[in-house]
Amino acid sequence: MKKLHFIIFFLSLIFTSCTITQEFHFKKDFSGSTKIAIDMTTFMEMMAGMDSTGTQSAGMKDSLDFAFKENAEKLKAMGMKNIKYGWQDDDKVMFLSYDFTDIEVLNKALNASDDGNSAFMKSEDNDNHVYFTLKGKTLTYQGVKSNNDSLNTNEMAAMKDYYKYKLIFTFDRKVKKVDNPNISLTDKNKKATLEASLFDIVTPEYNSTIIFKLK
Repeated sequence: MKKLHFIIFFLSLIFTSCTITQEFHFKKDFSGSTKIAIDMTTFMEMMAGMDSTGTQSAGMKDSLDFAFKENAEKLKAMGMKNIKYGWQDDDKVMFLSYDFTDIEVLNKALNASDDGNSAFMKSEDNDNHVYFTLKGKTLTYQGVKSNNDSLNTNEMAAMKDYYKYKLIFTFDRKVKKVDNPNISLTDKNKKATLEASLFDIVTPEYNSTIIFKLK
């Protein structure tokens, strides 16, 4: 199941918003951990107001739980460790997290679990996207670009501000240089953040290639 596709498609039907946060932490040997969190606060509040019995809300949460459970099982089969998923922040934010041993394993896991930033928009046959490449102490991130023509419609353009995306990288090393004007560095150059509309990030015109030169 394309988990993000399912979630965003459903939210678009009812014109509610969400914020997707993808985090990557890299140790000095470039093993690390990753987490995706989808803030469903607006949606859950809306559902609570419409569903006095709680039946519909419970059913929707069960469907979302199943989507994340399915991806967690894929990751476990690949040998990922410390896999966690569920709800946090008063059951309004759903998340999936796991540890990876190296960059190659991370790329495989992102493709297998469809939790890359725009995986829900990429073509079904593009299951080998290279999100990260490593050469020495230079780490490059390449976001997926969408070929979905429906993203260019007036309706989708009007809705793009509903879907916020935050991409966060943290490092045990300091970042010496980052080649992307959309990135902000904080925490003594050990944290890099990109924030934008999810629909903007996946367009070919948006610069979502990030090159980190690390100390």
